[in-house]
Amino acid sequence: MPTLALSDVRAAWPDVGAAAPALAALDLDAEPAHRADVLLAWACVLASPTALDQLERDAVAPAARHLASRGFAAHVVDEAVQAARVRLIIGTGDGAPAFTTYRGRGPLAAFVRTTVARLAVDLARDGATIAEPTLDHLVDDQPDPELAYLRAHYADALARALTAAWAALPRHERFVLTLALHHRLGSDEIARIYGSHRATAARKLAAARAALHAGLRLALRDQLAVGDPTVDSILRVVTTSQRWQALAPMVAEGVE
Repeated sequence: MPTLALSDVRAAWPDVGAAAPALAALDLDAEPAHRADVLLAWACVLASPTALDQLERDAVAPAARHLASRGFAAHVVDEAVQAARVRLIIGTGDGAPAFTTYRGRGPLAAFVRTTVARLAVDLARDGATIAEPTLDHLVDDQPDPELAYLRAHYADALARALTAAWAALPRHERFVLTLALHHRLGSDEIARIYGSHRATAARKLAAARAALHAGLRLALRDQLAVGDPTVDSILRVVTTSQRWQALAPMVAEGVE
C-alpha cells in the first residue's frame, strides 16, 4: 500500500508537528477498513494529543467498561488500563510500544481491549499488587562517604520505613511512583499514560513524592524513637540523591 502524502497526515493530525514526516513515511499494509486505525496507533506513539484523546474515547474507555461488565474489581480495571497505556504507547523495558506491531488486520479497539483484558487477568491472579520499590530505586549508587556510612548503618531501618511508607500510600500515588521508579518514565511519558498535560503529570509525581517522604519520616521516627534532627540526617541518604530529585520535576507556574 502506498505511503501517505505529508499534507494528508498534517490534515488528519495537525498537532503531530515534527513527527508528521515519520507518519507519512509509513508503509501501510493494513486492510483499507483499518488503515485509519494504524495511523491512529502511530499518532499516539508519536504523542499527538488529539490522537491520544481519540484513543481514550474510542478504545480505552470501552475496554474498561467491558472489563467492569465482566465483574473485574474497579482497582483491577484501573491498573490494567494504566498498564496497557504503558505497554501500547511507551513500551516496557527494552521493548518497543506494542502499537508499533499493530498492522490493522482487525479494529484497533479490539487490539486495545485484548491487551487490557490480558493484563486484568494477570493482575487479578496476582492480587493486583504494585511493585514495591527498594532503597536502590531511591538512592544514588555511589553517595559521598558520610551518606554511604548513614546508608550502611541505617539500611535495615530505612528498608522497613520504606515498606511501611509505601503501604500507606493511596494506590494512585503508588502507581505514578512505580512509573517513575520501575519504568523510569519522565513527566512527558507519564502525561501520555494519564492523557493529561505535562504539568499535571509533574504535579501528580511531586505530590506522590511528598507523600512518600512524609511516610518515611513518620516510620523512621516511630521505629528508631529519635528526634527530628536524627531523622533528617538519615533521610539525607534518600533526599539528596539524584534519583529522588528526579521525582520532583519543575512545574511551570500557572500551567494546567
